[in-house]
Formats: sequence, C-alpha cells, structure tokens
Amino acid sequence: MKKCLLFIMGFILLTISACEYKFIDPIEIELPDEPVSFSEQIEPVFQDKCISCHSSTSPILTTGSAYDNLINGNYVDTVMPEQSALYEKVNDGHPGGNEALNPTELALILKWIQEGAKNN
Repeated sequence: MKKCLLFIMGFILLTISACEYKFIDPIEIELPDEPVSFSEQIEPVFQDKCISCHSSTSPILTTGSAYDNLINGNYVDTVMPEQSALYEKVNDGHPGGNEALNPTELALILKWIQEGAKNN
C-alpha cells in the first residue's frame, strides 16, 4: 500500500514539475480618439485582406459596395457589436487561407460598429 501511495505521489510530483507556463505579454492597441472612418480605415482593410474572395463571395466587399452589403446583409449589429456576424467572422481567424486581421484591425472594426457603423 505504501509503495502504491509513493508511486502515485511521485507521479503527481513528476507531472506537476513537468508543466510549464509561458506568459504572453498583452498586446497594447492604440485607437484614434476621433470616430473611425469607414472609407479611410475599414474599407482599406477589406481591400487589403478580404477582396481576393469577397469580390465575388457574399458579402461583396469591393470599394463602393462594401458598406451597403454589410448593412443590408445584416452582418453588423450596433446593439451588440461583439455579436455582429462581421466581427465574429474576422475575430475567429477568418478568412480561410488569407492573412488574418491583426489586433489593431480587429479593434478598429469593433470600434466602428460600436460607434454605430456609420458610412463616413
């Protein structure tokens, strides 16, 4: 019985000592104090990272069409911005195969939605 207990205690100690925790520094994002501009800050992200698929796949995110397609397609929820289909998709690592949006781009999209998703 003692050997079994010693074995279990040794196994637990070995398991605990083998664990390693890697601390990840938080990313600090600086957003502008002024309102986010759809045409100057959001649409360029779509052109840079989304247009290869979303020039022909819904929602169409081409320049001049992106805003109407997002708003009329119910991709934006200004009441619960974090639950907007647009924000959930890009925050989950979408798009498939293309370069994911960086934390600043994600924060800009969320801020734009929180500000009422204006066509500015």
